[in-house]
Amino acid sequence: MLFRQLKYFVTVATQGSITAAAEELNVSQPALGTQIKKLEEELGVELLNRNYDGVSLTQAGERFLKHATDILGRVEFAQRDLSEFKGQIEGEVNLGVTPSSGRVLLPSIVDECSVLYPEISIACKQGYSDEMIKSVKRGELDLAFSHEPGSDDNLTATPVLAQELCLIGPVDLVSPNGAPILFQELCNYPLIQERKTHATRSLLEQISARLDIKLDILMDADPIYLRKQMMETHHRCTVSVYGLFYDEILAGQLAARPIDTPEMTRVLYIIRKGGENMRPADRVVLEIIEKQVAAKIADGLYQWQEPNWRPDRKNMLRSVK
Repeated sequence: MLFRQLKYFVTVATQGSITAAAEELNVSQPALGTQIKKLEEELGVELLNRNYDGVSLTQAGERFLKHATDILGRVEFAQRDLSEFKGQIEGEVNLGVTPSSGRVLLPSIVDECSVLYPEISIACKQGYSDEMIKSVKRGELDLAFSHEPGSDDNLTATPVLAQELCLIGPVDLVSPNGAPILFQELCNYPLIQERKTHATRSLLEQISARLDIKLDILMDADPIYLRKQMMETHHRCTVSVYGLFYDEILAGQLAARPIDTPEMTRVLYIIRKGGENMRPADRVVLEIIEKQVAAKIADGLYQWQEPNWRPDRKNMLRSVK
């Protein structure tokens, strides 16, 4: 069984046509067809149903496609893994960012990577934590920020920072003094939040149910630009991390108060698939991320803390009778 036979088969299966596959691979149709036939003879099964308008996979072909794709992927990984021994680290790193991590970290990560490792390209996707975890599991992302560690044993979650959830809103509603607010007091503020499946919204719902209080949430607004617009239009607040509204708070347009409840401290993780083995490109991008996070924690602009940090306050969560 030859490596090029696997590559030819996967391309034909993907294209659904020997003609299209031959064009993509820049080989003749007879040569391509011959190699596929030899592969079928060696395996002792037919992999393709051939008809006038193209090809389709047999049941055996569908199963073999998974093996062939996995083998090609492992070979590609091995080639990239050895790139550092040639004196350079290269490849594409698919990075997933949450709205807050993307806003604060992404520009500096991309800038530093382009200077130190010009042969690495970073492709970015933004979404919430649950979306990031699913994308890593599916192999669509190599590294991703998430406020949840994930429940899959095949995922590795590295904690990078801790941050408090705050009540954020118009200055006349929230007060600019930054004093902590009890969770129970949130029922006195008009809110706009994310959808109920989002981690922050789910946490708010769980705690408010436990305390038997009702939050005044006008609507679900996932995109951050929409939430900010609705907050301004309807003169409402939101519960979120400080860094997501840093510019508006700095400009005096909004104010923030930390919520004095233990559950309101959230840890941000870097999620990746697998154990200790990492591609060189993934490893150096992770190192850049950790360096950038440490610098942001040190400058204190975004109220970020070390992952094991917890607020030193006396007020604890109390049930409302």
